[in-house]
Amino acid sequence: MSIKQFTRFGYSYSHGDSITSTYNATGFALTADTSNSPSSLAVPAHCFLESIEFQATGVAASEDVTIFLARDSAGAVPITSDQVAGATQTPTIRTGSVGGYSFTIGKDFHFDSSVSNVSDGTLYLFAKAATGNLSVNIRLNWRA
Repeated sequence: MSIKQFTRFGYSYSHGDSITSTYNATGFALTADTSNSPSSLAVPAHCFLESIEFQATGVAASEDVTIFLARDSAGAVPITSDQVAGATQTPTIRTGSVGGYSFTIGKDFHFDSSVSNVSDGTLYLFAKAATGNLSVNIRLNWRA
């Protein structure tokens, strides 16, 4: 038996999402969005999920964001937990109210069509901010 080597890498994208102080009812769909991010790709059916990046506006230096990643749009089948260390991050602020967040995932993913509310090539992110409203662009980095 040989060890699988990653032969490609990329990211999936979601554009112009709004994060409030409660989780979004339907997950932000992370997939190919070539009109807003030309290099974005669909999530491979079998891959290693590396990290999630937020590019945010409307950020205060103390505006923590908590996330979890799910297989399904309802968030009923989470891939990551919002209860583990690293699920809540404080922003890196560059200028004014523009900044970003970075979350490490570090998990294998395998698409399972038997799960309800799934779409091949798409994973769903659920996020909430401690107090305010943020506008974000989201990247899910992966290797396959």
